[in-house]
Amino acid sequence: MEDNNIINTWEKEKHVPEHLKIDIDMVTKHLKPRISKVYWTFNFNLILYLLAILASIVMLSMNLYGYRTNPVMLTVESGLLVLSLIFLGYGFFIFMKIREINNFSKDLRDLLQSKLRFLRFHYEIWLILTAIIAWILTFSLGTLVDNQDGVFRINKVGFFVIISLTMLVFIYGVQKLSTEVSMRKLKAYLNDLEASYLGHTEEIEAKNKKMLWVYFVILVILTITFILSLLKARNLL
Repeated sequence: MEDNNIINTWEKEKHVPEHLKIDIDMVTKHLKPRISKVYWTFNFNLILYLLAILASIVMLSMNLYGYRTNPVMLTVESGLLVLSLIFLGYGFFIFMKIREINNFSKDLRDLLQSKLRFLRFHYEIWLILTAIIAWILTFSLGTLVDNQDGVFRINKVGFFVIISLTMLVFIYGVQKLSTEVSMRKLKAYLNDLEASYLGHTEEIEAKNKKMLWVYFVILVILTITFILSLLKARNLL
């Protein structure tokens, strides 16, 4: 059912007057660099979080030694290390999938459909993992820095849980918002490719430019709020 929605994306808007249609080769030439730009956006995001996983793995490995006399923390750190290794494996899988679906030797329409299917399933899972990865990175750093002779104390458990959940929701929300913007672009590209038209591409790009500052302001406000909460949690405010 999902695939049918992708293949028939924006079906109601495909009926473009004949006098507005242009040569399909011109449409393809116009869209290819834009599709490639979307590809590099996902690549950058992926590399960033793969580096975060590697940093977490290093710190968690150090914590295994630092908490070797603390069975509870040793179990927690070991579990997070195994989880990080699993996430790393999935990250490499996503990397290979991104390379696969960015093969411009394929038909451009098939390429766009493949990208949309990928974003709706495999990459959606990755978005959830990125939020967990960010939390693991923060936790592994905190337990490394605040290790007191093999003991790690959480003074306010309830507040720690709230901050952790807020962080997970915040990271996922930002990632999801960014992905939705890219998906709207890809849908517009697919729609224009099928209609031999460039109107929807120009329209979606104009809308994204207008909304960019709105997204930026919201992101800054949420980031400042989150940082202030962390500082308060550590009694630095």
